[in-house]
Amino acid sequence: MLLSSLVVAAATLVVGVHAHGYVPQIKIGNQYIPGWDITKDPYTTPQPLRVVRGTKLDSGFISDVTSTDITCSIGNQKLPPGPISATVAAGATVQMLWNTWPLGHFGPVLNYMAKCPTSDCSTFKGDTGTPWFKIQQDSFVNGVWASDTLAKSNFTYTVKIPSKIAAGNYLLRHENLALHGASNVGGAQFYPVCVQLTVTGGGSLNPSGLGFPGTYKATDPGILFNVYQGDAVNQAYVPPGGAVYPGLN
Repeated sequence: MLLSSLVVAAATLVVGVHAHGYVPQIKIGNQYIPGWDITKDPYTTPQPLRVVRGTKLDSGFISDVTSTDITCSIGNQKLPPGPISATVAAGATVQMLWNTWPLGHFGPVLNYMAKCPTSDCSTFKGDTGTPWFKIQQDSFVNGVWASDTLAKSNFTYTVKIPSKIAAGNYLLRHENLALHGASNVGGAQFYPVCVQLTVTGGGSLNPSGLGFPGTYKATDPGILFNVYQGDAVNQAYVPPGGAVYPGLN
């Protein structure tokens, strides 16, 4: 009986840990590139090089917008094991292939970039200063939250890399913001994922101005928000982080 109870408890823990989703793969053009698989990669020695920054041993959310975890997910203090990036042309797309995402975790999908100040991104945490700029966002469109659209699209979200940013090494910060518990302060759930990219081509823009942590406040109207007030309220929803940086494309 005790053994049976322990097995059930362990199974419940595993389900809880992996319930919300992570990004074990991305796609650029026709190329599939390994992301961070929390069921395998944390247990591999030596730790594998991945273009998607690793998290600790779960896919849980961040609720404290002042934590450095808000930058690139749980365990952001730990840098990746080495210099590796995915190459993408300015103006092209990166598909974020989540393993899963639950319907009903209503909220926007937000995308930011930050140019890495060194020759690669492996020593850049992105959690100080204001190196970030918003490149894309989707919230409540035609009566459906962006997170549900992602869930119904084979757990796939397509990010367009701006055509006019300067070539170089960047972090892409891709974020699901779940608002199903956000009617109370601290109830919003943030799921950021960071990808190390080398952008080719492009133009001369070098945007910045946002910081993670720093940009979000727990009482921002796009964070402290009741998604159950009806479509009219949801249609008027304004995501946190301000507008998309102008003139990127």
